[in-house]
Amino acid sequence: MRKVIVALVTCVAALAGMGLIFVASASSERAMQNYGDAQYFLKRQLIWMAISLALGFAAARFDYHHWDKNRWLWLAVLIVIIGGLLAVFVPGIGIRSHGSSRWIGHGALRFQPSELAKLATVILMSAWMAHIGWRVRTFRKGFLIPVGVLAACLGLLLKEPDFGATLVTAMVGVGIMFVAGVRWVYVIGAGFLGSLGFLIMILHDQVRSERVMVYAIQAFGKTSLLTEQFAALLGKSVDQVLQDVEKSNRGHQPEQSRMAFINGGEWGVGLNNSMQKHYYLPEAHTDYIYAIVGEEWGLPATMGILLAFGGILVCGLLIAARAPDRLGRLIAFGLTLLLVFQALFNIGVVTDMLPSKGLALPFISYGGSNLITAFVAIGILINIGLHIEEPDEHVRAQLYDGDLQES
Repeated sequence: MRKVIVALVTCVAALAGMGLIFVASASSERAMQNYGDAQYFLKRQLIWMAISLALGFAAARFDYHHWDKNRWLWLAVLIVIIGGLLAVFVPGIGIRSHGSSRWIGHGALRFQPSELAKLATVILMSAWMAHIGWRVRTFRKGFLIPVGVLAACLGLLLKEPDFGATLVTAMVGVGIMFVAGVRWVYVIGAGFLGSLGFLIMILHDQVRSERVMVYAIQAFGKTSLLTEQFAALLGKSVDQVLQDVEKSNRGHQPEQSRMAFINGGEWGVGLNNSMQKHYYLPEAHTDYIYAIVGEEWGLPATMGILLAFGGILVCGLLIAARAPDRLGRLIAFGLTLLLVFQALFNIGVVTDMLPSKGLALPFISYGGSNLITAFVAIGILINIGLHIEEPDEHVRAQLYDGDLQES
């Protein structure tokens, strides 16, 4: 298991290192124009990196069994998360930007409570499922209570609105329920109702519905049945939707992202030689940084990132499979799912395979909130991995109690 942990740390170090390089490159033009310092964003990212490493190290030292032993932590975390998600709407605390209320803080110092909500979802759902044991098959404890708490968090995320965080949190939560043994009919029912509600929310949000329409036209064609049906749900023809999209410039980011990959070709144009970062591609150092990687370093770098996340997936699943108890298995699985899902969604958006969702690329995109969450998740995975080689007192006590019950 030590080799698995070393491999996991190696993958994370490679991604974080590449992230610093490309934050410096992708943000240089914007930083110089706005702050007179080409390395402004890099300096801030280095500070966030130091904080993230410290918190990740602390998470690796924090025995994950405390989530089972000290159940008052559940309530404390839930209060903090709900409070943070509500605080984004409080004047003077919450910060509204680009039509969304996702941040708390002051001035340039910002933090997204939604990032902590993703992490808390994994921990609380896993701790609850491990606590109730065989009762996971019952409707009230195995389904109604966890779904009720999850729905409260998802509702606040939608209110911001943050559709990307909502989608990732919902999928991870449902994934943990499925692996924990919740009845299929409950999981499928929750997935169907959640998907239906998500679709309704998109249809009632002009920005998101236009993004989905742009994606449908690019993926399936203007005259496809799916495209025409979606336009009909919006109460418009395809041509009318296209006119609205052209006026609002919704298709600009996907188009410029494609141009970045085209410019880069197979081997890239070289570090710091990107054209798209010169205000052609918005959010070049955050949500769309993968496009700058492709433009400057080409296919080797983009494939390298995919392989690194593949390594995190394999290492995370190995830790989950070999974890000494149910709690460790569920937390490890959920955290692995969280990191890999978010990476795949971001890459899918940037490569125009998915409609835009506003999700960062873990370890690489600029921003402290996601960086802290990602490193804490890795720290927890390492802590679970360190408990695998030799069961500790907590696990031996569980095994002893099980032997007594059988006898």
